[in-house]
Amino acid sequence: MVGKLLGDTFAISDATIVTMLPLGSAGAKARVTDDDLGIIEHATLVANGGRIERIGRDVTIPAGLDVIGAGGAVVMPGFVDAHTHALFAGDRVADFESLAAGRPPTLGIRYTVEQTRRCSPSELVEVGARKLGIMLEHGTTTAEVKSGYALTTDGEVAMLAALASLDGFADMPHVVPTFCGAHALPPEFSDYDSFVDELVAHILPRVAEAKVARYADAFCERGYFSDGQSARFLKACANAGLRLRMHADELSASGGARLAADLRCDSADHLNFVDRDGIDALAASGTIAVLCPATTEYLGLDRYAPARDLIDAGVPVALATDFNPGTSPCPSLQVVAHLARRRLRMTTAEVIAGVTVQPARSLRSDAGVLDVGRAADLVVLKTGDVREFGYYYGADMVSAVAVGRSYGSARFWGQGQGVPNHR
Repeated sequence: MVGKLLGDTFAISDATIVTMLPLGSAGAKARVTDDDLGIIEHATLVANGGRIERIGRDVTIPAGLDVIGAGGAVVMPGFVDAHTHALFAGDRVADFESLAAGRPPTLGIRYTVEQTRRCSPSELVEVGARKLGIMLEHGTTTAEVKSGYALTTDGEVAMLAALASLDGFADMPHVVPTFCGAHALPPEFSDYDSFVDELVAHILPRVAEAKVARYADAFCERGYFSDGQSARFLKACANAGLRLRMHADELSASGGARLAADLRCDSADHLNFVDRDGIDALAASGTIAVLCPATTEYLGLDRYAPARDLIDAGVPVALATDFNPGTSPCPSLQVVAHLARRRLRMTTAEVIAGVTVQPARSLRSDAGVLDVGRAADLVVLKTGDVREFGYYYGADMVSAVAVGRSYGSARFWGQGQGVPNHR
Protein backbone atom coordinates (compact mmCIF):
# COMPACT_ATOMS: atom_id res chain seq x y z
CA MET A 1 0.00 0.00 0.00
CA VAL A 2 3.02 2.33 0.10
CA GLY A 3 2.26 5.36 -2.06
CA LYS A 4 -1.42 4.46 -2.45
CA LEU A 5 -2.86 4.83 1.10
CA LEU A 6 -3.66 8.40 2.06
CA GLY A 7 -3.46 9.70 5.61
CA ASP A 8 -6.27 11.14 7.72
CA THR A 9 -5.73 14.77 6.65
CA PHE A 10 -5.41 15.80 2.99
CA ALA A 11 -7.13 17.60 0.12
CA ILE A 12 -8.04 16.45 -3.39
CA SER A 13 -8.58 19.14 -6.01
CA ASP A 14 -10.05 19.20 -9.56
CA ALA A 15 -11.85 15.89 -9.09
CA THR A 16 -15.00 14.36 -10.52
CA ILE A 17 -16.55 13.48 -7.16
CA VAL A 18 -19.22 10.78 -7.02
CA THR A 19 -20.87 11.55 -3.68
CA MET A 20 -23.80 9.06 -3.78
CA LEU A 21 -25.54 11.60 -1.55
CA PRO A 22 -28.96 11.55 -3.34
CA LEU A 23 -29.22 7.78 -2.87
CA GLY A 24 -27.70 7.83 0.59
CA SER A 25 -30.16 10.47 1.75
CA ALA A 26 -33.17 8.56 0.48
CA GLY A 27 -34.63 5.37 1.84
CA ALA A 28 -33.77 2.00 0.36
CA LYS A 29 -34.13 2.20 -3.40
CA ALA A 30 -33.79 -0.50 -6.05
CA ARG A 31 -33.84 1.53 -9.25
CA VAL A 32 -30.67 3.60 -9.38
CA THR A 33 -30.09 6.19 -12.10
CA ASP A 34 -27.25 8.55 -12.99
CA ASP A 35 -29.03 11.27 -11.01
CA ASP A 36 -28.51 9.21 -7.84
CA LEU A 37 -24.72 9.38 -8.17
CA GLY A 38 -24.51 12.98 -6.98
CA ILE A 39 -21.59 13.87 -9.27
CA ILE A 40 -19.77 17.17 -8.70
CA GLU A 41 -17.28 18.06 -11.43
CA HIS A 42 -14.11 20.12 -10.92
CA ALA A 43 -14.63 19.69 -7.20
CA THR A 44 -12.44 19.74 -4.11
CA LEU A 45 -12.59 17.51 -1.04
CA VAL A 46 -10.85 18.29 2.25
CA ALA A 47 -10.38 15.59 4.89
CA ASN A 48 -9.31 16.36 8.43
CA GLY A 49 -8.75 13.76 11.12
CA GLY A 50 -10.38 11.02 9.09
CA ARG A 51 -13.58 12.95 8.35
CA ILE A 52 -14.71 14.96 5.36
CA GLU A 53 -14.53 18.62 6.36
CA ARG A 54 -15.37 20.32 3.05
CA ILE A 55 -16.62 19.16 -0.33
CA GLY A 56 -17.78 21.05 -3.41
CA ARG A 57 -16.70 23.38 -6.24
CA ASP A 58 -15.86 26.58 -4.39
CA VAL A 59 -13.83 25.12 -1.55
CA THR A 60 -10.86 26.85 0.05
CA ILE A 61 -8.04 24.46 0.93
CA PRO A 62 -6.47 25.25 4.32
CA ALA A 63 -2.78 26.08 4.23
CA GLY A 64 -0.32 23.33 4.95
CA LEU A 65 -2.39 20.38 3.69
CA ASP A 66 -1.06 17.78 1.31
CA VAL A 67 -2.97 18.42 -1.93
CA ILE A 68 -3.57 15.76 -4.56
CA GLY A 69 -4.35 17.22 -7.96
CA ALA A 70 -6.83 14.76 -9.45
CA GLY A 71 -6.81 16.22 -12.96
CA GLY A 72 -10.49 15.39 -13.36
CA ALA A 73 -10.16 11.81 -12.11
CA VAL A 74 -13.12 10.14 -10.41
CA VAL A 75 -13.20 10.20 -6.62
CA MET A 76 -15.89 7.96 -5.15
CA PRO A 77 -16.76 6.36 -1.83
CA GLY A 78 -14.49 3.52 -0.76
CA PHE A 79 -15.88 0.16 -1.81
CA VAL A 80 -17.99 -1.76 0.69
CA ASP A 81 -17.75 -5.56 0.43
CA ALA A 82 -20.76 -6.99 2.24
CA HIS A 83 -19.98 -10.72 1.93
CA THR A 84 -16.51 -12.17 2.46
CA HIS A 85 -14.79 -15.09 4.16
CA ALA A 86 -11.46 -13.26 4.10
CA LEU A 87 -10.07 -14.76 7.32
CA PHE A 88 -8.72 -18.18 6.44
CA ALA A 89 -5.43 -20.07 6.59
CA GLY A 90 -3.91 -21.95 3.68
CA ASP A 91 -5.39 -21.97 0.22
CA ARG A 92 -6.98 -24.49 -2.10
CA VAL A 93 -4.76 -24.19 -5.15
CA ALA A 94 -4.94 -27.97 -5.61
CA ASP A 95 -8.73 -27.70 -5.87
CA PHE A 96 -8.34 -24.92 -8.43
CA GLU A 97 -6.10 -27.12 -10.53
CA SER A 98 -8.69 -29.89 -10.32
CA LEU A 99 -11.45 -27.54 -11.43
CA ALA A 100 -9.31 -26.26 -14.31
CA ALA A 101 -8.70 -29.83 -15.44
CA GLY A 102 -12.36 -30.77 -15.20
CA ARG A 103 -11.90 -32.96 -12.13
CA PRO A 104 -13.86 -32.68 -8.87
CA PRO A 105 -11.92 -30.88 -6.10
CA THR A 106 -10.61 -33.09 -3.32
CA LEU A 107 -9.60 -30.77 -0.46
CA GLY A 108 -12.84 -28.93 0.20
CA ILE A 109 -13.77 -26.80 3.16
CA ARG A 110 -12.51 -29.39 5.66
CA TYR A 111 -8.96 -28.60 4.56
CA THR A 112 -9.51 -24.90 5.25
CA VAL A 113 -11.02 -25.73 8.66
CA GLU A 114 -8.01 -27.92 9.47
CA GLN A 115 -5.51 -25.24 8.48
CA THR A 116 -7.37 -22.40 10.23
CA ARG A 117 -7.68 -24.39 13.46
CA ARG A 118 -3.90 -24.69 13.59
CA CYS A 119 -3.42 -20.92 13.78
CA SER A 120 -2.55 -19.14 16.99
CA PRO A 121 -4.40 -15.87 17.73
CA SER A 122 -1.48 -13.84 16.36
CA GLU A 123 -1.30 -16.02 13.25
CA LEU A 124 -5.02 -15.43 12.62
CA VAL A 125 -4.40 -11.69 12.70
CA GLU A 126 -1.42 -12.09 10.38
CA VAL A 127 -3.26 -14.13 7.74
CA GLY A 128 -6.28 -11.81 7.95
CA ALA A 129 -4.07 -8.75 7.47
CA ARG A 130 -2.60 -10.21 4.29
CA LYS A 131 -6.02 -10.79 2.76
CA LEU A 132 -7.52 -7.48 3.88
CA GLY A 133 -4.43 -5.62 2.69
CA ILE A 134 -5.01 -6.91 -0.84
CA MET A 135 -8.66 -5.90 -0.65
CA LEU A 136 -7.74 -2.39 0.50
CA GLU A 137 -5.23 -2.01 -2.32
CA HIS A 138 -8.07 -2.67 -4.75
CA GLY A 139 -10.33 -0.07 -3.13
CA THR A 140 -12.27 -1.87 -0.39
CA THR A 141 -12.49 0.32 2.71
CA THR A 142 -15.21 -1.61 4.57
CA ALA A 143 -15.43 -5.41 4.58
CA GLU A 144 -17.87 -7.74 6.23
CA VAL A 145 -15.83 -10.81 7.24
CA LYS A 146 -17.31 -14.06 8.46
CA SER A 147 -16.03 -16.63 10.91
CA GLY A 148 -16.93 -20.25 10.18
CA TYR A 149 -13.58 -21.89 9.46
CA ALA A 150 -13.02 -23.11 13.03
CA LEU A 151 -16.48 -24.42 14.01
CA THR A 152 -15.52 -24.92 17.65
CA THR A 153 -16.29 -22.64 20.56
CA ASP A 154 -12.73 -21.50 21.18
CA GLY A 155 -11.93 -21.35 17.48
CA GLU A 156 -14.92 -19.22 16.49
CA VAL A 157 -14.29 -16.83 19.39
CA ALA A 158 -10.62 -16.58 18.34
CA MET A 159 -11.57 -15.81 14.74
CA LEU A 160 -13.92 -13.05 15.84
CA ALA A 161 -11.29 -11.64 18.20
CA ALA A 162 -8.83 -11.49 15.30
CA LEU A 163 -11.39 -9.59 13.24
CA ALA A 164 -11.85 -7.10 16.07
CA SER A 165 -8.09 -6.57 16.18
CA LEU A 166 -7.90 -6.09 12.41
CA ASP A 167 -10.65 -3.47 12.54
CA GLY A 168 -8.33 -1.34 14.67
CA PHE A 169 -5.44 -1.34 12.20
CA ALA A 170 -4.81 2.01 10.51
CA ASP A 171 -3.85 0.37 7.20
CA MET A 172 -6.78 -2.06 6.98
CA PRO A 173 -10.40 -1.68 5.88
CA HIS A 174 -13.06 -1.25 8.52
CA VAL A 175 -14.16 -4.77 9.47
CA VAL A 176 -17.73 -5.88 10.22
CA PRO A 177 -17.45 -9.26 12.02
CA THR A 178 -20.08 -11.93 11.33
CA PHE A 179 -20.53 -15.17 13.27
CA CYS A 180 -21.04 -17.70 10.47
CA GLY A 181 -21.43 -20.69 12.76
CA ALA A 182 -23.82 -22.55 10.46
CA HIS A 183 -21.26 -22.62 7.66
CA ALA A 184 -20.29 -26.27 7.32
CA LEU A 185 -20.38 -29.56 9.20
CA PRO A 186 -17.18 -29.94 11.24
CA PRO A 187 -15.41 -33.33 11.26
CA GLU A 188 -16.48 -34.08 14.83
CA PHE A 189 -20.16 -34.21 13.82
CA SER A 190 -22.01 -36.57 11.53
CA ASP A 191 -25.33 -34.73 11.21
CA TYR A 192 -26.43 -31.12 10.96
CA ASP A 193 -29.11 -31.27 13.67
CA SER A 194 -26.54 -32.25 16.28
CA PHE A 195 -24.19 -29.47 15.20
CA VAL A 196 -26.98 -26.88 15.37
CA ASP A 197 -27.60 -28.12 18.93
CA GLU A 198 -23.91 -27.45 19.65
CA LEU A 199 -24.05 -24.02 18.03
CA VAL A 200 -27.07 -22.91 20.02
CA ALA A 201 -26.16 -24.46 23.37
CA HIS A 202 -22.42 -23.87 23.58
CA ILE A 203 -20.82 -21.81 20.79
CA LEU A 204 -23.36 -18.98 20.50
CA PRO A 205 -23.35 -18.09 24.22
CA ARG A 206 -19.56 -17.59 24.15
CA VAL A 207 -19.78 -15.59 20.92
CA ALA A 208 -22.49 -13.36 22.38
CA GLU A 209 -20.51 -12.90 25.59
CA ALA A 210 -17.46 -11.73 23.61
CA LYS A 211 -19.55 -8.88 22.08
CA VAL A 212 -17.55 -8.78 18.84
CA ALA A 213 -19.87 -10.18 16.17
CA ARG A 214 -22.44 -7.75 14.78
CA TYR A 215 -24.09 -10.36 12.57
CA ALA A 216 -24.90 -14.04 12.33
CA ASP A 217 -25.07 -15.95 9.05
CA ALA A 218 -26.18 -19.41 7.95
CA PHE A 219 -25.50 -21.37 4.76
CA CYS A 220 -29.08 -22.36 3.94
CA GLU A 221 -28.76 -24.87 1.12
CA ARG A 222 -29.94 -28.34 0.13
CA GLY A 223 -27.49 -30.91 1.45
CA TYR A 224 -26.14 -28.43 4.02
CA PHE A 225 -28.18 -26.50 6.57
CA SER A 226 -31.89 -26.87 5.85
CA ASP A 227 -34.29 -23.97 6.15
CA GLY A 228 -35.47 -25.36 9.48
CA GLN A 229 -31.93 -25.75 10.83
CA SER A 230 -30.94 -22.32 9.55
CA ALA A 231 -34.00 -20.75 11.14
CA ARG A 232 -33.30 -22.37 14.51
CA PHE A 233 -29.71 -21.12 14.52
CA LEU A 234 -30.54 -17.61 13.30
CA LYS A 235 -33.47 -17.12 15.68
CA ALA A 236 -31.20 -18.04 18.58
CA CYS A 237 -28.61 -15.57 17.31
CA ALA A 238 -31.22 -12.82 16.98
CA ASN A 239 -32.40 -13.47 20.53
CA ALA A 240 -28.75 -13.12 21.62
CA GLY A 241 -28.62 -9.64 20.09
CA LEU A 242 -27.05 -10.32 16.67
CA ARG A 243 -28.44 -9.02 13.41
CA LEU A 244 -28.97 -11.50 10.60
CA ARG A 245 -27.65 -12.28 7.12
CA MET A 246 -28.07 -15.45 5.08
CA HIS A 247 -26.55 -17.47 2.24
CA ALA A 248 -29.73 -18.13 0.26
CA ASP A 249 -30.64 -20.08 -2.89
CA GLU A 250 -27.06 -20.22 -4.14
CA LEU A 251 -26.88 -23.74 -5.57
CA SER A 252 -30.56 -24.65 -5.65
CA ALA A 253 -34.00 -23.31 -4.84
CA SER A 254 -33.69 -23.97 -1.12
CA GLY A 255 -36.31 -21.53 0.11
CA GLY A 256 -33.56 -19.38 1.60
CA ALA A 257 -34.85 -16.08 0.22
CA ARG A 258 -38.29 -16.61 1.71
CA LEU A 259 -36.72 -17.52 5.06
CA ALA A 260 -34.45 -14.47 4.94
CA ALA A 261 -37.50 -12.28 4.31
CA ASP A 262 -39.46 -14.03 7.06
CA LEU A 263 -36.66 -13.43 9.58
CA ARG A 264 -36.23 -9.83 8.38
CA CYS A 265 -32.57 -10.46 7.60
CA ASP A 266 -30.61 -7.39 6.61
CA SER A 267 -29.33 -9.30 3.58
CA ALA A 268 -30.00 -12.40 1.52
CA ASP A 269 -26.85 -13.37 -0.37
CA HIS A 270 -26.07 -15.17 -3.66
CA LEU A 271 -29.70 -15.85 -4.83
CA ASN A 272 -28.76 -17.62 -8.07
CA PHE A 273 -31.86 -19.81 -7.81
CA VAL A 274 -34.29 -17.43 -6.16
CA ASP A 275 -37.83 -17.86 -7.51
CA ARG A 276 -40.60 -15.33 -8.00
CA ASP A 277 -42.10 -15.98 -4.56
CA GLY A 278 -38.69 -15.42 -3.00
CA ILE A 279 -38.15 -12.18 -4.92
CA ASP A 280 -41.56 -10.87 -3.91
CA ALA A 281 -40.90 -11.80 -0.28
CA LEU A 282 -37.57 -9.94 -0.28
CA ALA A 283 -39.21 -6.87 -1.80
CA ALA A 284 -41.92 -6.87 0.86
CA SER A 285 -39.47 -7.36 3.74
CA GLY A 286 -36.93 -4.70 2.76
CA THR A 287 -34.12 -7.25 2.77
CA ILE A 288 -31.21 -6.28 0.52
CA ALA A 289 -29.92 -8.75 -2.08
CA VAL A 290 -26.13 -9.21 -1.97
CA LEU A 291 -25.07 -10.84 -5.23
CA CYS A 292 -21.75 -12.64 -5.72
CA PRO A 293 -21.13 -13.19 -9.45
CA ALA A 294 -17.41 -13.96 -8.99
CA THR A 295 -18.40 -17.22 -7.27
CA THR A 296 -20.60 -18.23 -10.17
CA GLU A 297 -17.86 -17.33 -12.63
CA TYR A 298 -15.12 -19.16 -10.73
CA LEU A 299 -17.13 -22.37 -10.41
CA GLY A 300 -18.30 -22.22 -14.02
CA LEU A 301 -21.95 -22.44 -13.02
CA ASP A 302 -24.65 -21.85 -15.61
CA ARG A 303 -26.98 -19.71 -13.54
CA TYR A 304 -26.29 -16.19 -12.27
CA ALA A 305 -28.50 -14.31 -9.84
CA PRO A 306 -31.42 -12.58 -11.62
CA ALA A 307 -30.34 -9.02 -10.84
CA ARG A 308 -32.76 -7.42 -13.27
CA ASP A 309 -35.75 -9.31 -11.86
CA LEU A 310 -34.75 -8.32 -8.33
CA ILE A 311 -34.33 -4.66 -9.23
CA ASP A 312 -37.56 -4.58 -11.24
CA ALA A 313 -39.39 -6.03 -8.23
CA GLY A 314 -38.03 -3.33 -5.95
CA VAL A 315 -35.23 -5.25 -4.20
CA PRO A 316 -32.07 -3.13 -3.68
CA VAL A 317 -29.02 -4.97 -5.04
CA ALA A 318 -25.55 -4.91 -3.51
CA LEU A 319 -22.47 -6.66 -4.88
CA ALA A 320 -19.81 -8.64 -3.03
CA THR A 321 -16.74 -10.74 -3.74
CA ASP A 322 -17.53 -13.73 -1.50
CA PHE A 323 -13.72 -13.79 -1.13
CA ASN A 324 -12.84 -17.29 0.11
CA PRO A 325 -10.29 -20.00 -0.71
CA GLY A 326 -12.56 -22.58 -2.32
CA THR A 327 -15.25 -20.98 -4.44
CA SER A 328 -14.20 -17.35 -4.96
CA PRO A 329 -10.53 -16.48 -4.42
CA CYS A 330 -11.34 -12.95 -5.61
CA PRO A 331 -10.44 -10.00 -3.35
CA SER A 332 -11.37 -7.26 -5.84
CA LEU A 333 -14.76 -5.58 -6.14
CA GLN A 334 -13.48 -4.11 -9.41
CA VAL A 335 -13.64 -7.60 -10.93
CA VAL A 336 -17.11 -8.06 -9.47
CA ALA A 337 -18.17 -4.73 -11.00
CA HIS A 338 -17.18 -6.00 -14.45
CA LEU A 339 -19.05 -9.27 -13.96
CA ALA A 340 -22.11 -7.36 -12.77
CA ARG A 341 -22.06 -5.28 -15.94
CA ARG A 342 -21.56 -8.25 -18.27
CA ARG A 343 -23.29 -11.17 -16.57
CA LEU A 344 -25.96 -9.49 -14.44
CA ARG A 345 -26.78 -6.73 -16.97
CA MET A 346 -26.54 -3.98 -14.37
CA THR A 347 -26.00 -0.37 -15.38
CA THR A 348 -23.04 1.80 -14.39
CA ALA A 349 -25.12 3.61 -11.76
CA GLU A 350 -26.47 0.35 -10.34
CA VAL A 351 -22.97 -1.12 -10.11
CA ILE A 352 -21.49 1.93 -8.42
CA ALA A 353 -24.35 1.90 -5.92
CA GLY A 354 -23.85 -1.85 -5.60
CA VAL A 355 -20.32 -1.45 -4.25
CA THR A 356 -20.97 1.65 -2.11
CA VAL A 357 -24.24 2.73 -0.55
CA GLN A 358 -26.30 -0.44 -1.12
CA PRO A 359 -23.89 -2.81 0.68
CA ALA A 360 -23.33 -0.16 3.36
CA ARG A 361 -27.07 -0.06 3.95
CA SER A 362 -27.13 -3.86 4.20
CA LEU A 363 -24.52 -3.57 6.97
CA ARG A 364 -26.32 -0.67 8.66
CA SER A 365 -23.21 1.41 8.15
CA ASP A 366 -22.98 5.05 7.17
CA ALA A 367 -20.16 4.25 4.73
CA GLY A 368 -20.70 4.43 0.96
CA VAL A 369 -21.44 8.17 0.78
CA LEU A 370 -19.15 11.20 0.59
CA ASP A 371 -20.49 14.15 2.58
CA VAL A 372 -19.35 16.65 5.18
CA GLY A 373 -19.00 15.00 8.57
CA ARG A 374 -18.79 11.47 7.23
CA ALA A 375 -15.73 9.26 7.27
CA ALA A 376 -13.14 10.02 4.60
CA ASP A 377 -13.42 6.52 3.13
CA LEU A 378 -12.74 7.05 -0.57
CA VAL A 379 -10.91 5.90 -3.67
CA VAL A 380 -9.33 7.86 -6.50
CA LEU A 381 -9.66 6.12 -9.86
CA LYS A 382 -7.32 6.22 -12.84
CA THR A 383 -10.09 7.62 -15.05
CA GLY A 384 -12.31 10.65 -15.26
CA ASP A 385 -15.25 8.75 -16.79
CA VAL A 386 -17.55 6.93 -14.36
CA ARG A 387 -18.67 4.65 -17.20
CA GLU A 388 -15.25 3.03 -17.14
CA PHE A 389 -15.92 1.58 -13.71
CA GLY A 390 -16.60 -2.06 -14.52
CA TYR A 391 -15.40 -1.64 -18.11
CA TYR A 392 -11.74 -2.38 -17.51
CA TYR A 393 -10.92 -5.69 -15.86
CA GLY A 394 -7.70 -7.50 -15.09
CA ALA A 395 -6.19 -4.17 -14.00
CA ASP A 396 -6.33 -2.22 -10.76
CA MET A 397 -7.99 1.12 -11.58
CA VAL A 398 -7.51 2.58 -8.08
CA SER A 399 -4.67 5.08 -7.79
CA ALA A 400 -5.22 6.10 -4.16
CA VAL A 401 -7.40 5.06 -1.22
CA ALA A 402 -8.23 6.58 2.17
CA VAL A 403 -9.77 5.00 5.25
CA GLY A 404 -11.21 7.40 7.83
CA ARG A 405 -10.12 5.69 11.01
CA SER A 406 -11.65 8.24 13.39
CA TYR A 407 -15.03 6.53 13.03
CA GLY A 408 -13.94 2.93 13.64
CA SER A 409 -16.67 0.42 14.44
CA ALA A 410 -18.96 3.07 15.93
CA ARG A 411 -20.14 4.00 12.43
CA PHE A 412 -23.13 1.68 12.62
CA TRP A 413 -26.75 2.06 13.55
CA GLY A 414 -29.44 -0.34 14.75
CA GLN A 415 -28.17 -2.49 17.62
CA GLY A 416 -29.74 -5.90 18.16
CA GLN A 417 -32.59 -7.60 16.35
CA GLY A 418 -35.67 -9.47 17.32
CA VAL A 419 -37.32 -11.90 14.92
CA PRO A 420 -40.69 -10.41 13.90
CA ASN A 421 -43.35 -12.16 11.89
CA HIS A 422 -41.75 -15.58 11.66
CA ARG A 423 -44.11 -18.39 10.87
